[in-house]
Amino acid sequence: MRESILRLIAFPAALFLLLVMLLFQNQAKGHDKTAVQPFPASEMDAFLDHLDRHNKFMGSVAVLSGGEIVYSRAVGLADAAQEIPNTDRTRHHIGSVTKTFTATLILQLAEEGKLRLDQPLSDFFDGFPAAGEITLTEMLYHRSGLFSFTSDPEYGSWMTQPKSRGELLELMRGYEQHFEPDSRMEYSNTNYVLLGFIIEDVTGMSYQEALQARITGPLGLEDTYYGQTISTDRNESYSHSYSGGWEKLPETDMSIPHGAGALLSTPTDVVRFARALFGGELLSPAGLKTMTQLKDNFGMGLISYPYHDKTGFGHTGGIDGFQSNLAIYPEDDLYVAIAANALSWSNNGLLVALLDAWHGKPLELPDFDTVTLSAKHLQTLAGTYASSQIPLEIRFWEEDGQLMAQATGQGAFPMEPGSETRFRFDPAGLAIEFHADEAGDYRSFTLFQAGMEFLFERK
Repeated sequence: MRESILRLIAFPAALFLLLVMLLFQNQAKGHDKTAVQPFPASEMDAFLDHLDRHNKFMGSVAVLSGGEIVYSRAVGLADAAQEIPNTDRTRHHIGSVTKTFTATLILQLAEEGKLRLDQPLSDFFDGFPAAGEITLTEMLYHRSGLFSFTSDPEYGSWMTQPKSRGELLELMRGYEQHFEPDSRMEYSNTNYVLLGFIIEDVTGMSYQEALQARITGPLGLEDTYYGQTISTDRNESYSHSYSGGWEKLPETDMSIPHGAGALLSTPTDVVRFARALFGGELLSPAGLKTMTQLKDNFGMGLISYPYHDKTGFGHTGGIDGFQSNLAIYPEDDLYVAIAANALSWSNNGLLVALLDAWHGKPLELPDFDTVTLSAKHLQTLAGTYASSQIPLEIRFWEEDGQLMAQATGQGAFPMEPGSETRFRFDPAGLAIEFHADEAGDYRSFTLFQAGMEFLFERK
């Protein structure tokens, strides 16, 4: 989920748009279109071990190709306090990857004639602004104009407490319509919580029962289900952050994210679900075509995922300290999933590494070395910079001996120094290199992200 602790990803929204909307669109020079088999497991193991040693990633990954799991690996701890290790069967919260399951359930019900995608929200729930104009299709595409309740500044004060359906509906009805339905796209968890409720009302089942009857049961996905309070007795992981040691993070009550982000799963289950979805086991060809029709790079419960000269589909997820990613390339019969219960590096960077490995491209270990710089030097970098290539300004300043950055309209984030001129922000997978002019003044920098480069100049 997004724009709060229940978030789609764990870095500022403008940087998310920069990374995901242009996801993996680095140049395709030298791209090998033929997969290298077998999967280079030892190289990927070394990559994951490197992240693990530097306390950047705990969780697991899976790659399914040719109908088989060709690679899976788990690293780190499911519960750092009890020193319980992650395994391939450890269940992690997958956040907004839940939306892909929810959209599939809605489309199944539409194919069976139990609801229509052009039905208005008012057929199911009244009291919402413009409910008679908002269709299920617009909710699936995040084009409803319904305000995302997880973006409420007060959200963090009650997210750990249980909420009844009635309480959530009252809360969501209380926000003003954010924009006219279908006039634009804006990600909103409200859409998919309501879609989850609609699934329950139409089927007469709980979300978990409908999921079990329609997806996880038929596919034999034993590790995918609606979450409860986390328990290691059920082989579930806690989410953590690292600050000199692993710290357990607060736990969102699962009554809240519902169809927008309440599922637990494993990467192996997620890729098996994705292959079944695109293999015609869950939807008809017409239903899948409807689901994958893109508007503003979004499908129904899916996002466009370019990689070099290929275009696939997927979704990211994040809730508390959990992060997940799913990438689908049907033409290659390639499905990749990540489920992390701690990640302080780039979610998408890890996904790119897995895709590169499958395509036989060499893996470069990330540089996590840092240096200590004086406050005086950091102050010479301070200022506001803009780019003619993308509509984004970034301001830098020194604070307590650290270089801080803030993109237009976003929260501040710290930059880690690798040298006097090179800095990075690992959660977004970005790096910047400051450039000095002939007088030694820093007047510009280059931003590197997802294989792309953008020049920014001081205003």
